[in-house]
Amino acid sequence: MSPDGQRRVVITGMGVLSPLGHDPRALWQSLAAGQSGIGPVEHLSLAPFRSRVGGAVRNFNPRQFIADPKSFKLMTRSVRLGVAAAESAIAASGWKAGADDNFRLASLVGSPGHAGERDELLPGLEQAWREGELNLEAFGERGISVTNPLWLLKSLANIVLYFVSLKLGAQGYNANYCMSGAGGIMAIGEGARAIASNRADLAVAGGYESLLDEERLESFERSGLLVLESGEDATASRPFDRDRRGFVPGEGGAFVVLEELGHARQRGAHIWAEVLGFGLANPGRAQAPFAGHESTAAFSSAMQSALGEARLDAWELNAIFAHGLGTPHADRCEAEAIKQCLTARAAYVPVTAVKSLSGNLAAGSGPLEVIAAVGSLQADGPGVPAIANCRHPDPDLGLDLVRGRARAGQCQKVLINSASLSGATASLVLGGIEA
Repeated sequence: MSPDGQRRVVITGMGVLSPLGHDPRALWQSLAAGQSGIGPVEHLSLAPFRSRVGGAVRNFNPRQFIADPKSFKLMTRSVRLGVAAAESAIAASGWKAGADDNFRLASLVGSPGHAGERDELLPGLEQAWREGELNLEAFGERGISVTNPLWLLKSLANIVLYFVSLKLGAQGYNANYCMSGAGGIMAIGEGARAIASNRADLAVAGGYESLLDEERLESFERSGLLVLESGEDATASRPFDRDRRGFVPGEGGAFVVLEELGHARQRGAHIWAEVLGFGLANPGRAQAPFAGHESTAAFSSAMQSALGEARLDAWELNAIFAHGLGTPHADRCEAEAIKQCLTARAAYVPVTAVKSLSGNLAAGSGPLEVIAAVGSLQADGPGVPAIANCRHPDPDLGLDLVRGRARAGQCQKVLINSASLSGATASLVLGGIEA
């Protein structure tokens, strides 16, 4: 990725806790089979909401990954998912603590903002509610004493960064990105740049989030962005389909271990893929809360920047793993941007959308899709997975949408798009490792 081409960045470890599986191989198998992770949610009652489906992580036993009981008490469910995915990636990479100068180790996390457990705060708020208003004096006198004292610590936006950097012993480049849907790809892209620019030799990077949360569900239901289904329907998420009605809320965490190529080879690590390019863009306009602000210009700029850094022409791509949110506005903006980048090749480069099977994991989606894309680069991988539920593709999009079944064959170069509802967009280009 560096201008002189000397420091190449590779992926040597992957960890994922998702609706589609608890490790990369399980994820790839689900994608190849078109097996959806969208359905009823067991850990949270959706009875009060109009949306009755979600992409939940099922059969998750956090004690399997997190042994320290004190740390466990400081973690919400989404934090446990993030920490578990990061620790899985480190273990899968084969890296051992003490092998490197800690100041050459980095950790970068895409995370939600404040995300505490509301039930722990409600008793204190009830004590402070007076005549239809929150009375802060009453909260200080009576509310604090019945509020979980760990509530604020558990809800800190950078708490997973804390646990990951502690596990890794990372004293070098550390960063937390509260950029919702774009945050996870930003963490991976900036981690790769830190290594390419000789600021680090190894980085753990990825993201986590849960939209299966009372406050988020209430807000998104009012926004018009959330798909509202009456039944427990796995066909609720329909990116690029003419009948798409919004995104399905999901949860999960996904992380990768990034290394400088020589560093990885020296320790005999297995190399899954190479990071070739990264791009960022923003629509640069006023924002309204819980509304979609994706733009064609931002998607196009991020893609072109990533391709430019990778020194590739768009026609050299074998597949695009689209953001594919499933809202009419976001899908049309992204499709138009893809057409602008691919020009005459727009109808010939396969485009897929993992959120059709997983739902929207927000900051966890981009890294999940990176791991899905890594699968397409393997000789024994699933190829390019099909977009589920795309039975009637939007006729105006003009893209080669992968439908019906996975597109077999090993890819050499792929691009992944990710975006936040604020319109911030990130793109990453991966390639199979070459000598």
